[in-house]
Amino acid sequence: MSTRGARDTPASQPGEQLASPLFGTLPLELRAMIFTELFGGRRVHLEFMPHPVRADKVGNRRRWRHGICEDGLEHPFSRVIARKHYCLTSARHRVLDISMLFTCRRALAEGIPVLYQSNVFLIINTGSRRPPVDDIRSLQAKIPKHWSLIQSLEIKWEVALFDRNQANMVPHLWGRDAYEALWDSLADIPALVRLRIALVLPRCHPADKSVPDLDMRELYLAPIMRLKTLRVCEVVMPHSYRRTFGYLEGGSNMGDSGNSQFCMSWIEDDAGRVPSGPAVASILAYASMALT
Repeated sequence: MSTRGARDTPASQPGEQLASPLFGTLPLELRAMIFTELFGGRRVHLEFMPHPVRADKVGNRRRWRHGICEDGLEHPFSRVIARKHYCLTSARHRVLDISMLFTCRRALAEGIPVLYQSNVFLIINTGSRRPPVDDIRSLQAKIPKHWSLIQSLEIKWEVALFDRNQANMVPHLWGRDAYEALWDSLADIPALVRLRIALVLPRCHPADKSVPDLDMRELYLAPIMRLKTLRVCEVVMPHSYRRTFGYLEGGSNMGDSGNSQFCMSWIEDDAGRVPSGPAVASILAYASMALT
């Protein structure tokens, strides 16, 4: 083998660190276990929010921030979405320590796949500040080199009740374009195999004349088929939508296709909503009057 060929092999790349017991002695499988213990196998909050210190050149302090969720992977998704999280508050902010990745180039090369493939990333969009598709696209622009490594994603989309500024968010009313764009953005994650998404929508009133005559199941569930790589998909919606979707008191299996498992879960109406202050009662009262 020529000298040039030897340099091209992985074992002879610069920074191989063969003198290190970690890289020179332990096999790759054990190193992966160590990296997972350090910064993998967790549920990680991702939120585009104001940064308390850092700002860019024009004074914009909104940044992608992350924090380790207090609910581990053993906790069901229905529990995660049913309560308010404080993982990104200054008092309880738990940062994922990835300093090991920056010790050498080999640690970075082997650790990055563990970081993005073994963790479950959770995006919570409350109050309809912006549609989740904007979050997905923004995150994609933030980590373009590693976007193709993400395998597990969880999304909670809480649609505001009768927010006149964001009325186009409700998919079966005026927000179909934003909903379709969300699934198109998810389809652009090439390695995504596990997806859990909670759609915390306004209460479904079958007698409400303002709701168009739509095939609700087709509208909400058909876009899932665009994600060809999915193996596990769970869609969580308020219980008032159950009968509209054709699910009675039995199971809510959306069907298995080969190794894929798609299912629906149900939560009590308003169970996944985060109270936003004294105005909540008046908003609910207004919504009740508008639907009667």
